[in-house]
Amino acid sequence: MTEVITSHINTDFDGLAAMLAARHLYPEAEMVLPGSPERSLHDFLFHTCGYSFPFKRLKDIDTAAIKRLIVVDTRQRSRIGAFAEVAARPEVEVIVYDHHPATADDLTGVVLSEVAEVGAVVTLMTEKLKEQNITLSADEATVMLIGLYEDTGSLTFAGTTVRDFQAAAWLLEMGGNLETVAGVVNNPLDREQISLLNDLLLSQRVLYPHGQKVVLVEAGRDHYIPDVAMVVHRLRDIERHEVVIALLRLDDKVYIIGRSRTPALDMGRLLAHFGGGGHHYAASAATRELTLIQCRERLLELLEEEVVAPLTAADLMTSSVLTIEPHTALSKAAELLTRYNINVLPVIAEAGGELIGIISRQVVEKALYHGLSELDVREYMTTDYEPITAEADIKQIKELIVERNQRFLPVVDEGNRIIGAITRKDLLRALYDREPESGGGGDFSFPGRELRKMRRKNVKALMQESFPEDLIRVLQQLGELADSLKVNIFLVGGVVRDLLLRRPNLDIDIVVEGDGIALAKAYGERYQCRVYCHEPFRTAVLSTKEGYKLDIASTRMEYYDAPASLPKVEKSSLKVDLYRRDFTINTLVISLNPESYGVMRDYFGAGRDLKERSIRVLHNLSFVEDPTRIFRAIRFEQKFSFTIGRQTLHLIHNAIKIGFVRRLSGFRILHELRLICAESDPVPIFERIRELKLWHEIFPELKGQFKPERRLERLQAAKEVVSWYELLYLDEKLEAWRVYLLSFLDGMNTAQARYCVVRLGLDENAVKRFIASRQQGIAAAAELGRLCRKGRSYRNSELCARLVGLPLEVILYIMAGHESEAVKKALSIYITRLQFVEAEISGRDLIAAGLRPGPDFKKILDSVKNARLDDEVGSLKEELAFVKRGLKSDA
Repeated sequence: MTEVITSHINTDFDGLAAMLAARHLYPEAEMVLPGSPERSLHDFLFHTCGYSFPFKRLKDIDTAAIKRLIVVDTRQRSRIGAFAEVAARPEVEVIVYDHHPATADDLTGVVLSEVAEVGAVVTLMTEKLKEQNITLSADEATVMLIGLYEDTGSLTFAGTTVRDFQAAAWLLEMGGNLETVAGVVNNPLDREQISLLNDLLLSQRVLYPHGQKVVLVEAGRDHYIPDVAMVVHRLRDIERHEVVIALLRLDDKVYIIGRSRTPALDMGRLLAHFGGGGHHYAASAATRELTLIQCRERLLELLEEEVVAPLTAADLMTSSVLTIEPHTALSKAAELLTRYNINVLPVIAEAGGELIGIISRQVVEKALYHGLSELDVREYMTTDYEPITAEADIKQIKELIVERNQRFLPVVDEGNRIIGAITRKDLLRALYDREPESGGGGDFSFPGRELRKMRRKNVKALMQESFPEDLIRVLQQLGELADSLKVNIFLVGGVVRDLLLRRPNLDIDIVVEGDGIALAKAYGERYQCRVYCHEPFRTAVLSTKEGYKLDIASTRMEYYDAPASLPKVEKSSLKVDLYRRDFTINTLVISLNPESYGVMRDYFGAGRDLKERSIRVLHNLSFVEDPTRIFRAIRFEQKFSFTIGRQTLHLIHNAIKIGFVRRLSGFRILHELRLICAESDPVPIFERIRELKLWHEIFPELKGQFKPERRLERLQAAKEVVSWYELLYLDEKLEAWRVYLLSFLDGMNTAQARYCVVRLGLDENAVKRFIASRQQGIAAAAELGRLCRKGRSYRNSELCARLVGLPLEVILYIMAGHESEAVKKALSIYITRLQFVEAEISGRDLIAAGLRPGPDFKKILDSVKNARLDDEVGSLKEELAFVKRGLKSDA
């Protein structure tokens, strides 16, 4: 036996059903239970007539002969019994199908891991069967339905998904019998189980960690009672508890079974501390090492750590709020509201800075409409509002925003000075993110699993795994220095995004809530590093001794005087700084301060968009303010195999339609095109640019004069030669964008080509050089065609004479576009070998041979090099003889 399908110890119906499904996917494999199944499953298999499935017993197989192990309904090594040793053997191919969250105990070295966040692993297996058009017998479909219903509470548990319902429908089509399912799933408790349930009901103890009600129940028996999880589930349903945890001493083991209906407590995470596992809403653990009392005490400690505290105003508010003074003119208020794209300005006293009112965009616009632009803000500010403190809970926030319709909540300190603000958008995001990944109802008082994971998720281990040790040391040094300067420092942007995507990226961007330039200078002085500062943009580049270049910026806000213009910069908070960025997926930050080192924050749903593989802008004027973001959206979409979100795509079409791309300077467009050309495969990006009709916006005067789709063939050919050259690992650096641009312009006349190059912002001298080298390339291509025409032999020196002086990019352009395979082969020989051929002889050798220095020296040396190219000479001795023969013939 070389292939085995197995599941976890105490296999339940979901595990059994998944094994039956796996047998169809791996028909040569034998099904083996690693231990005793649950009693309900045992009774079904051995006492119910009509069901017979070919299971092997563990003692009847030779585990040493196993070459492939298929594990279903778990991936924890501690749950598969003797098969853990089999999975650890390097020659064994391990395949996993599971629906449980990852744990530290998971199997390693897995060849294929199919994991889905569904209510039952049966659902995942059903989808695999459907993909391969596999049909089931009615008995198999019935057993799989039992597994599905048992693990999803008859499709009522919080973790149930749409996919589970679809799987159930398909199993019914396959002949699944619901009467049999009901007879098994709704099996009544026996006398012993009822007795245990009674003891648990009498033992109830109510706890309130962080304000969350948790019911703890306990019972003990000197022998094992099967299906105790069902007893705990009945207790929860009878008492309608949100959270219940049962401690059961059965025989010589302590069993911990937890059920949770609230996002405030992840039961799987809690019981993982005891070596157990499960889902957010249901989990279990078993131990022989701890007594029931020890388990209880440890649980009490862990509940204080694992229960998520309710959200407060401090969690939701935006700090560093822009304010205005009461004697400021309404026209100035309108300018500030528009410049910073905000809707409300708090009004603070000129002396002391106390909050005295708020004024909204709606009021200001109406005042200006009535010709009141020069009046003071104090004349029309609102004083009918209620501020809150940073400790205010979500219930108070909801009451003010939802019930009292207060759209803007100022957060103040004890001196009534504003320290932050909460808007309806902030509240809505918290409420939307309150749930676990499975979705569904819940208590608004708690941040959801997604929000909790992103706000509190520590990615320190992932950083250690992904970054070099010396870079980690630099980041930690920066964090320690930031602490000493009393500023907050964060890793930000693409490097964080790629860290989560498991993509290599050492392009380090750092943002500082404070003076980033001062921090960079302080680091440079302490660790003897070079620092380059750019004061207008409040940025610095730090070149470390370890060889890293770190871009350090102060948190800032940007505003645009006109569409497509460069931004103006002012100081701001972290959240506002992130809001100015291009896409949500680039707004993740990781703290580098020692106390919170490695903690990642997600203010704008970036985690969700990464999970859904979506590109989304942060606000609707994003492409108006900076149309170059259109090119970045396309580049990210193709690079990461993401999809541009529907609203974002609509905004792209709108910006193109209005003509904002045409307003961009050529320099900015070229910068984006160069980044595209630096990708490993830019052709799909170019194709997407064509689909969006962007080429005609980049080169509007050529509209109707060329067909972009025909350019793609040339660009594909350019990509192939660029990839070929890069794999040679030669020393000469290639500017790939020039090859792509030359290929794009192929077939255009000189006037059209010149227009395109000028449009891309090259200065006059660069334009002249580019057009001249293009013309040289076109002429050389024609000469090479004649030189390499079919049946004609040529000397290497003739080939080199036509290529000498041509830039590498032009040579590759010829290679990409030439129709003759002979020319392409000749160019490849030149690039890889001929261009490096040099004569060994020198002027000194000629003098030693009795020649006087003069103009003929160059002709002689060139003739020797040509002889080398044509394999007429192969050493210095032969070169000297060649020169002497030439001198004699001249005489």
